[in-house]
Amino acid sequence: MLSSITPLGQRSRGMSWGRTVVGFWVGALLAGTAVFSMLGGIGELFGLDRVAPWVSLVVVGIAATLDWAKVKPPGPHRQVNEDWLGRYRDWVIGFGFGAQLGLGFVTIIPSFGTWAMFLVATVSGLPLAAALGAGFGLGRSLLLVTTRVIRSPSALATVMQRFTGAERKARWVALAGYALALIVVGADVA
Repeated sequence: MLSSITPLGQRSRGMSWGRTVVGFWVGALLAGTAVFSMLGGIGELFGLDRVAPWVSLVVVGIAATLDWAKVKPPGPHRQVNEDWLGRYRDWVIGFGFGAQLGLGFVTIIPSFGTWAMFLVATVSGLPLAAALGAGFGLGRSLLLVTTRVIRSPSALATVMQRFTGAERKARWVALAGYALALIVVGADVA
């Protein structure tokens, strides 16, 4: 998907990369906020928000450990449907792809952090869960901005090569994110 929604790719289809990206952000933001709000509402309904700090601490710790050990998380093994690229308008493609990534559980789940976020949202209560969902949706769509420089086939090859080579760095960034989450949640528990 990332190599398809570029200025080069959208121009070749007679579409606007900018409208696609805005649609993507809106779809990811709305979907993330909606699913996390629903989870937070369910948690509030059952009083799970009373145990939020402890559950969050354990869940984030387990997710970090599993990701550190390179255990593959369960979930679907599909990406967004690339057949949409030639079939729908640019903003529809962006919104649809963004919504699928914002939901978090209908496309490939790259780490246990996704499952941890769902559980943390469930025990966090509605307001915090909605904020987590908005951040989750927007976070999943940030990489799309990096494609703005892809205006030629050689630029596409260069950027995709950089992404492939950045896997190790991305893993360290994710683990640093876990560490930060553990510190924040741990401070709430203390």
